[in-house]
Amino acid sequence: MPTYHLDLGDSQTEELEEVAHLTLAGEDHDIDAFVASDQGSDEPRRGGLLIVRKDERNEAAGRWVQAVEDLSTEQDVIIIAGDPASPEARRIHLTKAWAADSFHADEDDDPEALTLAFADITIK
Repeated sequence: MPTYHLDLGDSQTEELEEVAHLTLAGEDHDIDAFVASDQGSDEPRRGGLLIVRKDERNEAAGRWVQAVEDLSTEQDVIIIAGDPASPEARRIHLTKAWAADSFHADEDDDPEALTLAFADITIK
């Protein structure tokens, strides 16, 4: 099971506690198996994915979360499976993603978990 990191650009990442509950066309998939074996698709694959953040958070990730929680905003998102410095780490590209749901364990504005909905997913 690899570690997962949210790619924030400019060589910034935030390690995630968990990435789970990948759904494509209403079907559940194991994220680790999907990342390891995906061969791509000629058709867009809509779906959702849960990301759970750790207690140590990057400020850039906080700004990103605020942006995707705005339901009028869709952003491309990259999640790195493995060491972000490794050229062999797989990259999960989510196209036109937004936070379909978020979970706040306390009163602050920074959620602990997000369900990202997306228009397409590709693995590179």
